Amino acid sequence: MADSIDILGSLEPYCDDSIAVTDKEIITKLHDMFRDDFIFGTVLLDGKEVKVKPFPYNRAVIDHLPDWFNGLSEKFVHIITREVKENNRKTARKIREFRSERALRIHWIKPIIENCNDRRIRRFKCLEYSGREREYFWFNHGYMVIVEFLNPDVALITGFCVDQDNQAYYLRKYQDRIK
Repeated sequence: MADSIDILGSLEPYCDDSIAVTDKEIITKLHDMFRDDFIFGTVLLDGKEVKVKPFPYNRAVIDHLPDWFNGLSEKFVHIITREVKENNRKTARKIREFRSERALRIHWIKPIIENCNDRRIRRFKCLEYSGREREYFWFNHGYMVIVEFLNPDVALITGFCVDQDNQAYYLRKYQDRIK
C-alpha cells in the first residue's frame, strides 16, 4: 500500500519572502493557479462544486492598485486584498489594499476545502445577518476559507489569514456557530 500524501501538512506560502503589489510576475502566476483550481478546474465540497463567478476585476484606479490588476478574476483580487477605509479630506470610503500574506497562501484554498474534515481544520456553519448560511474552514495554520450556500450551489466567498485584528471576531463566530 502506497503512502498517502499529507496535503495539508505540506502547505507552505508560495515563496519565503513577502511580495509587493508591483510583483506582476508572481501575482500573475498566483492568479493562474487560482484560475486553474476554480475557473478551469473543479473544487468539490461534500460532492458539490464550489463555484467562482468569472467576473473580471475593474477597480484598480479606485483601489489604488496597478492597472494590470484590471482583468484579473474579481474573486482572486478580493482574496489577495483586504478592505480598508481610505480617509481623505473629501471622503471616507472603503478600498481594497494588497496583502502579501493572503496572496502567498491563495493556493491553500482548494486543499483546505477538499480536506475540510481533517482534524487540523475547524469546520463550522453560521447563519449570517443576510439570512444566508456560510461555512467556515479554519485551518490550524491561521488561515480561514469561507463558502456560502446558494441553493443548489456553493460559492467561494473568501480566504484570508486570521490575525490579531480579526481573531476575536472569528472566535465569537465559532462559539455562536449553528450546532
